[in-house]
Amino acid sequence: MQSDEILLFLALKYNGKWGDELSHIKERKPVDFDFLKGKSELYKDKYISLIDENSYPKQLKDLTEPPLVLFYFGDSNLLKTNYKKMITIIGSRKASDYGLDSVDKIISSLPKDYIIVSGLAKGIDAAAHKSAIKYGLKTIAVLGSGIDVCYPKENQNIYDDIIKNGGLILSEYPNGVQPEKENFPFRNRIVAGLSGTTLVAEAYEKSGTSITVNYALCLGREVCCIPYEINKKSACNMLIKDGATLIENSNDLLNVIKC
Repeated sequence: MQSDEILLFLALKYNGKWGDELSHIKERKPVDFDFLKGKSELYKDKYISLIDENSYPKQLKDLTEPPLVLFYFGDSNLLKTNYKKMITIIGSRKASDYGLDSVDKIISSLPKDYIIVSGLAKGIDAAAHKSAIKYGLKTIAVLGSGIDVCYPKENQNIYDDIIKNGGLILSEYPNGVQPEKENFPFRNRIVAGLSGTTLVAEAYEKSGTSITVNYALCLGREVCCIPYEINKKSACNMLIKDGATLIENSNDLLNVIKC
């Protein structure tokens, strides 16, 4: 058994649960060779392991908890793009028209060789993926569920369109793993880790968006925000006060990115 198949075994055995995978390694538990029979062929050319020097995104190795295996559908060559040309766009699931329009406006003027990364959630995430496709940019969706499980289900058309338009669906969770609440905050380390810049398009106090922002800051990545009305308790405005770059248009964003 090759080393990458051992990592595949761990990912499949523990359904992508990073802590359980690590415990197996630390405790030097044996590898069940029979468990992988038939599965290696099923997942062939559909996963990338941490030890794959050619395909595994180097920027994710900066994480303290890098995924051992990434499952994917679509064009995995996108992961070889300079991470500074990847922009993570995140925000509220209950997005306003202002937030949705702002995302669309900014993406519409970005160079076509930039890649938009998000999490396929409702609201800002969905808008970011849709606008990327609309304006001819590639986009990567990082799931908090099995690679074949679109969540939320209402975004199935976006999921399909990402693949049809040369994008990428990515997850550390193998086929069939259902979305669990604890998966999504942990998933956000990948959402932040893939890109050189994270743009918060719309968020409010106590927003889950702060988890992704914290991952980006810990990695030394750029954090930018679209400003919001002063009476909305905007997390974006709070982040701008704390030093995040205020973004009003695509030129502002490009000026932050140093390729």
